[in-house]
Amino acid sequence: MPFSVLLPLVVFGILGAVLLIKWLRLTPDLVLETPEQVLDLWQHFNPEIPARTVHLNAARSHALVETAGGLGVVWSFGADPMTRLLGTRWEVKETTQGVRLITHDFTAPAIDIPLPHDVQRKQWRISLESLR
Repeated sequence: MPFSVLLPLVVFGILGAVLLIKWLRLTPDLVLETPEQVLDLWQHFNPEIPARTVHLNAARSHALVETAGGLGVVWSFGADPMTRLLGTRWEVKETTQGVRLITHDFTAPAIDIPLPHDVQRKQWRISLESLR
């Protein structure tokens, strides 16, 4: 089979499979229902760093976790939970959609936390800055 025929078949086949999976929504996005669920997720992925307090956003997609080792974040990445201990080198910026945590880590350089209301954005930014 000529390359000029094979390449479009492969590209459109992969594109079609991705679009079909997206359209069918075979796995729903993870929703962080309760602070207890977030604590369980945190302890599962970070057993050596016990969590103290959890703050959920209104969309139930992101949570801040206060630990003895500093501030951590739990968020949903599709159907999977992600956790990150922020350490000391991070910044917080307020955006029009929420707040952005800039981690200075190439594996998760920025984490956008959606917060729909201005008051929530300001409260979270102030809380984050006070937890540094």
